[in-house]
Amino acid sequence: MVCHAVLKSCPMLRTGADDLTGIARLLSGRGLAFEGLSEWQKALDDYNEALQLAAAGGESPDPYVINARGNCHNSLQQWEAARADYLASSQLFQQAKGFRGRGGTTTQRLDGAIFAASNAALMLAQMGQEQQAMKEFEKLSRRASGSSDTRAALAALYWRQGKVEQAEATWQIACDNISVGCKKYQDVDWLQRV
Repeated sequence: MVCHAVLKSCPMLRTGADDLTGIARLLSGRGLAFEGLSEWQKALDDYNEALQLAAAGGESPDPYVINARGNCHNSLQQWEAARADYLASSQLFQQAKGFRGRGGTTTQRLDGAIFAASNAALMLAQMGQEQQAMKEFEKLSRRASGSSDTRAALAALYWRQGKVEQAEATWQIACDNISVGCKKYQDVDWLQRV
């Protein structure tokens, strides 16, 4: 484990919870860098260790890190583990009373909850549970009517189920009625990489 090596090489870091959470933040950042390099197992290892250290330092689980860990599981085709992380992340975002910004104000992170729940629904589709995935995306589309991601996924599931009119209507909403639109979903290169 990386943290043990770091703690041994730098004894002054072994003194308190702040040090553990500081190292956890560094590991989370490195995990994100590994994700950017598509080194999924290394990123997963760093996220796991970051979550352990943060907990040892008295911090609550970070829904961003848990969602990122889910991304790693997803990229490693560990669909059930990915779904579990996405669901946990969504729940943590919903339980949060807000995150303190630099100015001291709090903001809700329901957008994070929707994003993580969308990822969880995608894992159902990956595992062949398309009907359940469709139900979850329908619920998410009602809850987050401005999410083009949920609409695009729902349109794809409708299309796959032979519900052509519903697919086209849902796609139309994503493309024409939501400010971010559907342009990225028309980019085959982006779809294959992401």
